Amino acid sequence: MLGRMMVSALALTGVAYAEADTPPETTAATPAATNGDRVGYDAAYFAQYNPSNALDMVRQTPGFTLDGGDDRRGFSGAVGNLLIDGIRPSTKSQSLEGILSRIPANQVVRIEILRGGEVAGDASGQSTLLNIVRTASAGSGLWEAGFEVTSRDVAAPRGELSYSGRNGNVEFGIGGSIFSQYRDLPGWRRITDGSGVHLEDISTPSPRDFREAGLTGNIAFPLAGGRLSANGSLNAWRFHADSDFIRTSPIATPLSDLYTVFEEQQRGFELGMNYDRDFGPWSLGLVTLINRARYESEEDAEYADDAMATLATAIQEVQQDSGETIFRATLARALNAQHRIEFGGEGAFNSLDQQLSYVENGTPFVIPNSNILVEEERAEFFGSHTWRPADNWTLETRLAWETSTLTFSGDTDQEVELSFWKPSVQLSHTFGGNDQIRLRVYRDVGQLNFGDFSSAAAIADSLISGGNPDLRPQTAWIGEIGTDFRFPGGAALSLTLSHQQLTDVADLVPIVEPNPGQDPLDPNDDFFYYDAPGNIGDGEITRLGVNFSTPINFIPGGRLTLEGYLRDTEVTDPVTGNSRSISFAPESEFEIEFRQDITGWKFAWGISASQQGEFQAYRFNEIDTNQEGPWVDLFIETTALPNDMKLRLWAANLFDGEVRRDRRFFGDLTDGDPSNDDRNGPLARRDLRERQFASAPWFILELSGSF
Repeated sequence: MLGRMMVSALALTGVAYAEADTPPETTAATPAATNGDRVGYDAAYFAQYNPSNALDMVRQTPGFTLDGGDDRRGFSGAVGNLLIDGIRPSTKSQSLEGILSRIPANQVVRIEILRGGEVAGDASGQSTLLNIVRTASAGSGLWEAGFEVTSRDVAAPRGELSYSGRNGNVEFGIGGSIFSQYRDLPGWRRITDGSGVHLEDISTPSPRDFREAGLTGNIAFPLAGGRLSANGSLNAWRFHADSDFIRTSPIATPLSDLYTVFEEQQRGFELGMNYDRDFGPWSLGLVTLINRARYESEEDAEYADDAMATLATAIQEVQQDSGETIFRATLARALNAQHRIEFGGEGAFNSLDQQLSYVENGTPFVIPNSNILVEEERAEFFGSHTWRPADNWTLETRLAWETSTLTFSGDTDQEVELSFWKPSVQLSHTFGGNDQIRLRVYRDVGQLNFGDFSSAAAIADSLISGGNPDLRPQTAWIGEIGTDFRFPGGAALSLTLSHQQLTDVADLVPIVEPNPGQDPLDPNDDFFYYDAPGNIGDGEITRLGVNFSTPINFIPGGRLTLEGYLRDTEVTDPVTGNSRSISFAPESEFEIEFRQDITGWKFAWGISASQQGEFQAYRFNEIDTNQEGPWVDLFIETTALPNDMKLRLWAANLFDGEVRRDRRFFGDLTDGDPSNDDRNGPLARRDLRERQFASAPWFILELSGSF
């Protein structure tokens, strides 16, 4: 069905192997320069979009999706599919969008999409990479200033200032940014019993604000016959929310209320270095990366009756110190025109130290696995071979082995040894000059989020977000077929169909722990019953991803982009024994954007819409379903200003998108014994929630320029 839709879209736009007519008021785009596995778009191609920085150009690169790679283990897999002058940025804390936004457009010579043989042997596992080729010498800066106005009629400022230059073989850059949001997200909740009888309503006003600031710097220069590049960053952010829950009966009689104040903040730094040098036919690459962060949060909650008299209080304070240190070394060489080899290794030390205090009505309350230190020592060794039996065929074989030791201390004291083999085979074929198909079979190991090992209370939701030191990485054997079509006239279509056979599916598992603070007179509080991340056996995922971009012939300067995926997941539920979807796995996500550039007027406008399909969290006694959107944004921009400054205005959330949540609880909730309450029982209660931003749309104004 999706394939027929894409073919029909190509026919309607008239770009299926047909050059688009160039209207008088637009500028013809420079055709893509292609060379088998490398597709290049010269800077002139992007002139029609009046880009300010490299990010503006990447967003208009046909058939490419920027991927930060956050779900993969190790350095290369976690830093995504971006290269700058052929080198991967040595950072994990800086977003790819942020890196690209600090590269002035006038320093970009060409943007290249690398596929097939050009990415064979790359340890990231990415099937497509994007390379930013910059000028040999440059010195220029960017600035941006703006604000957002929402329901509070307060201007939330944002801005960025950066400068980058090259002097001979020395390259340097520095930048700083601020960002803020003030948005209210009020809503309502409707509580019913299992038979649908209306029990109560809850009004949830929720003013919230967010502030962030960052500094970045980089330098690169020749050293000892090679080249050393280093970059660093400092970052701090803060979030504050007042989340009140004002309860009434169906006849509007006031009931007890919950008032909470939540504040969290984080500050950290990162330092990364690359060293590259050739030794005869061999190329050496060294990478080291260090980052540290401290996270703190505090939540104060008060339960009050309808006369505002305090009934109960709760205070939770959390402090987390996290760190990561990585060292990576690779050696690669071409044996001849057909064969290339690469091998190397990576070592890492990761840690998370959480301290949590929870006090209820002045009495400390113990939450299992809430005060815990997690440390991991990990090593990986790999080798790959790339064979080009013909100019349009590439075969890549790769074998990696990783081993790690996880050590837990504090509330849990244990040591876990892990090791995995990760083979991979990929065959790619280029045909028709620009088009490519690839087949790949490989084993992947999921990321471990150290936050999944530590517990905390979710006060407003009346549950414990559990930590589970017994969690293991999810592994998968994946078969994948991908296509990349480049059409004359500037259209592109990329499709990726994959099927995963999962082992140790990462989901939620029920946990039962002794309660050290039990009441001797209450037999129902001897144990904690809560959910935590855990492994629930074997499963399957089938996924179809699409990226389609095309000019619209009948709209001068118009372009349509569609990006997203369909996903089907299946696993056996550990509570009911029935087949279901995997928790926290959205069934779909799509974004469609139309943009029109009228270069003669130095004017552009566009509209985008995005929607994520619903997903569930399967807790031991609850099914929690979430969905958001659709989110629709409209923008206009002009560069008809002095010094080619750009003025951009957004009307965000044009059609008042919703945040929806449906919590269904099962079992007998009247006997006070949680051991009898799970999803095998009848529906006992339903909590239907909806939130909408207090203003829709809200407006964002930005002015930017270069110097």
